[in-house]
Amino acid sequence: MKRLTFLVAIIITCMTAHSQQPVRPDSTANLIKPDSVKRAVETGQVQPVKKQHTAHVRKDTRPLKDRIDWDFNTSFWVNTQQVFFNASILISYKFPKTFSVGAGPVYVFTYRKDVEASLNGIGGQVFAKARLLKFFYLWTAYQGLSNQYLTEVTVSPVSFTWNHRYVDSWFVGAGFNIRLGRRFGINISALYDFLYDKSESPYYNAFIYQFGFSF
Repeated sequence: MKRLTFLVAIIITCMTAHSQQPVRPDSTANLIKPDSVKRAVETGQVQPVKKQHTAHVRKDTRPLKDRIDWDFNTSFWVNTQQVFFNASILISYKFPKTFSVGAGPVYVFTYRKDVEASLNGIGGQVFAKARLLKFFYLWTAYQGLSNQYLTEVTVSPVSFTWNHRYVDSWFVGAGFNIRLGRRFGINISALYDFLYDKSESPYYNAFIYQFGFSF
């Protein structure tokens, strides 16, 4: 009988001690239900946590030699009245994907056969190029020249006087680039001058072609 009473006392003591233990933090009784959080956000009691976005700037890691291009372009034209020649040296900056911008000096030479007059024009141009395909590009350029032009011409006897005139041109066109190496290539382009004036322009036509090399 004493043993039974002692065993019952031990069982009652263990049950009492277990009922007085605190609930653990990971108990489901203390978990916050998602529905209650959603209602608190909707009623404004709790402000939702906003994600912070940091601006990501992609750094251009190309070496300088891969960003810079050199171009030499020229065109030549002969007819019954004149001989025409122009040449330009251009330096351009290549953006990572499609576009290039640049500038450079331009020289234009015209020879009038009827009076044996040699006329020169010198100036510069700024341009932009969009390479749409590996071998095909669009081109636009603004060009300004201080050009010599004839003011008085007589054929018999042959005599003339000349003066300087500022002439601007706006070329738009397209071209092909034939690569012959990693950096060397051949350029062929056709351009139209939207500011062409036959009485002032040093060019033989509003449509011109250019042939050149890129490095």
